Amino acid sequence: MEQLRHGMVGALDYVGGHELFFNHPSNGRDHECRSSFHSHIGESGRLKYEVGLSFRVNGKPGENWRMTVAYEPDDTYSVWLMRDSAMRRMSMPDVLAGMDQVSSDDLQHAVESIYDGAMKASERRVVSALDPLQSQCS
Repeated sequence: MEQLRHGMVGALDYVGGHELFFNHPSNGRDHECRSSFHSHIGESGRLKYEVGLSFRVNGKPGENWRMTVAYEPDDTYSVWLMRDSAMRRMSMPDVLAGMDQVSSDDLQHAVESIYDGAMKASERRVVSALDPLQSQCS
């Protein structure tokens, strides 16, 4: 788990990562731990993973974005970016982006590119929502 955190330091700074949460089996904190299943969205609509790091990132104002880096049984990582709207506390999170089969060498780049892509998509949605207003003002 410490290797994961140390490999992510630059990416955590880049995305504004805070409120870090390590998820691991009870005997896994100081020992090598391996997940027994691949991360996935469960029937409840929540992300299911056994080993990994989850943290909040700077997202669109009014929304809570959380990124999770799950360590998979095949020695790769999956990166998930989820959104919880502050207005919808009881609703299920939305998957904004994800990537699987990420090697440890590519982890920082994967985290940063997923975040960049989601931020750009969020900005495009805001601009397209404003387009009708801009044409009415002309």
